[in-house]
Amino acid sequence: MNGTMNIIKASVLNALRRRWKLALVVFLFGVGLVIFTHAYDMTALENVRISGTPVGADGGEPTPEEVEAMARRAGMFVLFALLMSAFAFGTMLLAFLMPGGMVANERRSGAIMLWAQHPMPLRSFYLRRYAGVQVATVAALAIFGLTWAVVVPPGTRPAPGLGGVVSLCLTGVLACAISFAITALGIRRAALIGVLYFMLSGTLAGVQVTSYEMGRNSETWSAAESVGAVLPFLIFPSGVIDDLVAGFGAAAAWDWGATGLVLYHFALWTGIAWLGLLRIEKRPLKL
Repeated sequence: MNGTMNIIKASVLNALRRRWKLALVVFLFGVGLVIFTHAYDMTALENVRISGTPVGADGGEPTPEEVEAMARRAGMFVLFALLMSAFAFGTMLLAFLMPGGMVANERRSGAIMLWAQHPMPLRSFYLRRYAGVQVATVAALAIFGLTWAVVVPPGTRPAPGLGGVVSLCLTGVLACAISFAITALGIRRAALIGVLYFMLSGTLAGVQVTSYEMGRNSETWSAAESVGAVLPFLIFPSGVIDDLVAGFGAAAAWDWGATGLVLYHFALWTGIAWLGLLRIEKRPLKL
């Protein structure tokens, strides 16, 4: 037990030591985002038409001062969107980078042979290190999620509730699991592949919604329905996580289907990692 805890503790400290700079940058983006949303009124942009034509306060042609004010608000909105994108992408990138090339890089460099001499099986050793990385990931993401509640001035705007923090942590934990599974298969650049998988999943989810809307009254409806039934088991479950955390609302019923699907994805990638480690354990060095 002490040996297991020592491995996990060392893995947590190593992960934080390797990624603390990126975590700090993401945290500062989050703090800046929260401060920004309370320093500027985003609802003021409603005075600008979707067509881009400015409208004055009386419904007629705006004065030069009103045009200048609207231009400043539009600029603030663009800055807000950039901050939001940087915070969201940085959060996901951190989760994918946490495992790094833990297995693949050590196998390529030969360092894995140091761990192979340990009496503990390689797969058990790496799974314990992976558990430590997950602890570090959850800790960092929990801080990001709680940033909203800590920084928001009392009585100004309600901060996201527990559901927002849980959603961020679940997304990050699954991203970390995917990245570790890829490196456990002996594949390098696991974080890059994981990010591409995440982005592709978002694209496929959007295509699925579009196909439903277009195919409901066409001959392709049955095909779209069949693909739609399988797709949630293959792509990153961002929408499923949103459905799950909606159950934290007082008036919302708990979605057990979404809960099971999230657990399925975590178990799937953990199983893939275990199989990859089992294969590498039989041949630690890539010949």
